[in-house]
Amino acid sequence: MKHLLLLFLFLFGFGEMEAQKYKGDVWCFGDSAGIDWTSPSSPNFFRSMIHSRSGTASICDSLGNLLIYSVYKKEPANNRGWVLNKFHQLIPNGDTIYFQDWYHSVILIPGVNDSIIYLFSVSVTNSLNYGLYYSIVNYKANNDSGIVTQKNIQLNNLPAFDGLAAVKHGNGRDWWVIFKDYDPTPPYSLSNKFYVYLVNENGPALQHTQNVGALFYENGGHLFFNSEGSKIYICSWGGVIEYIDFDRCTGLFSNPTVIEPTRSAQPYPYYNSLALSPDETKLYVSAYSQYSSLGGTDSLYQFDLTAANISASKTHIYGAPNTYIGLGALRKAPDGNIYLAANYLNYYPYQDTSYNVYNTNLSVINQPDSLGLACDFQPFNFYLGGARTYNGLPNNPDYELAAWVGSPCDTLTVGITENDEKNDVFFQAWYNPEWNMIHVNASKLKGNSGSLRLYDLEGRLIYDKKIEVISGGYVTTEIGMQGITKGIYIVNLLTEKDYLSGKVMK
Repeated sequence: MKHLLLLFLFLFGFGEMEAQKYKGDVWCFGDSAGIDWTSPSSPNFFRSMIHSRSGTASICDSLGNLLIYSVYKKEPANNRGWVLNKFHQLIPNGDTIYFQDWYHSVILIPGVNDSIIYLFSVSVTNSLNYGLYYSIVNYKANNDSGIVTQKNIQLNNLPAFDGLAAVKHGNGRDWWVIFKDYDPTPPYSLSNKFYVYLVNENGPALQHTQNVGALFYENGGHLFFNSEGSKIYICSWGGVIEYIDFDRCTGLFSNPTVIEPTRSAQPYPYYNSLALSPDETKLYVSAYSQYSSLGGTDSLYQFDLTAANISASKTHIYGAPNTYIGLGALRKAPDGNIYLAANYLNYYPYQDTSYNVYNTNLSVINQPDSLGLACDFQPFNFYLGGARTYNGLPNNPDYELAAWVGSPCDTLTVGITENDEKNDVFFQAWYNPEWNMIHVNASKLKGNSGSLRLYDLEGRLIYDKKIEVISGGYVTTEIGMQGITKGIYIVNLLTEKDYLSGKVMK
C-alpha cells in the first residue's frame, strides 16, 4: 500500500510539474518592433502587430514562445486596447479594452489555471472610463488562438496614476497588483495612497489601501519592483524619486526612502521611467523634459544607491542632442543590459518615410553596475531590424520570481519542483507532515546510481543514503525526518551524471 501511495504521489506530482511557467522575454513595442530574448547573447528580431507610442504588455511560455500581447490601438473606430495572440492576430472579443495611450497602463498576470491570463488596465485621463479594470484571456481556447472571455470588469472608478505594477506573492502562486490614483481637479490634492489588489484562485480583489511615502499629485511616472519583490521604486513627472519596502506575504509597504521629493513649481523634470542595475546598486531614471512648457532637452540620470547621500550621487549620464528627441521607457533585458526607448519629433504616428538613427534603434547601458559614465551608455546603437520605436517598452513583471521560501506565507509550497528543460530532467521533493518524511521523486536522470543527501542551512550533513536509478531514469524514495527539528533543509540528489538540489521546509 505504501508503494502504491508513493507511486500515486509520484505521478500526481509530475503532472503538477508540467504546469505552465511564464516569462516576459519576448518584447513587442513601438512600430512593429519585436525582440525575442530567449538567447540573450543573440536576440531574435521579428515584426509584431504593434503600432503605438505607448507601453505594451507581453507574456511567453518558459521556452520563449509568445502567448499573447496587448497594445493601445489608436484609430477612429477603436481608440482602445487590443489583445493579440501568438499568430499576431486580434483575439476574438479582444478589442475595445479600456486603457489609454500611456506608458505603464497595462499588465498581464497569469491565473491559477494555466490557460488563463488576467489583463489589468487603467484609464489615466479619460473621465468616461476612469478606473482599474481587468479582462480574462483564455489563450488556449479557439484552437489555440485564444479568446477574451470577459472584459472591462471594473475594480474601481478612480483616475489612475500611469504606474500599474505587479509582483508575485510570497507563496509563489498568487499575485499582488499595485494601483495608485491622483487628483485631476484643481487645486490638485497631494496623495500617497496605494491600492493593493490580491489575485488568487478566486480572481482579483482589493486587499487593502495604504498611505505611505512621498506626497504628489501628478499622473505620470513609473512604479517598478526590484528583483526580489522586496522594494518598489517610484518616479513621477513632478520630481519624486523614492523606494519603499514591500512585504510579499502581507502586501504591506514600509520604510519609505525619498531620494527626491515632488517639486512645487516649474521646471518639473518629468521623470518617466526607472531601471535597476543587475546588482541593484545603481538606479537609472529617464527625464522626458520636452513635455515641459519651458522646453528643454531630455536626460538620463544615475543614482548610487550605496551612497551615504543618494540624492547627492545623482549623475547626468546623457542629454538628448536636441528637443526633437524624447527619452522614454527604461528596461533591463535578459542580457543584463538596460535599454532605453525614444520618440523622434514627438510625432505619432510616424510618416511612412520617417526612418532615422533615432527611431530605428534603442539606446543601451552596457555596464549598468558601473558608477557614473563608466556605465558605458551608447545612444541609438541597438538596431531593431527595420522596425521603429517610440517611447514605450513592455510593462512586464518578473514572471520567474520564486516563492519566498521560509517566509510566513510559505504555505503553498512545502517542497521543490524543478524542471531542467535543457536536459529534460524532473526533480521533486516535499515534506509530508503526516508521515514525517520527505518524499523525493526524479525522472529522466542520466546516471545509474548515486546518493541522496540532506543538509541544514549551515551546511551540516543530516542524512545520506545510496540510491539506484531504475529503468527510464526514475527515482522514488523518501527521507525519514524523525528526530529532526523543524526548519529549512537542502535536499541533494547526485548521480555520476546528475546534480539536483533545492530547499524543503519541515
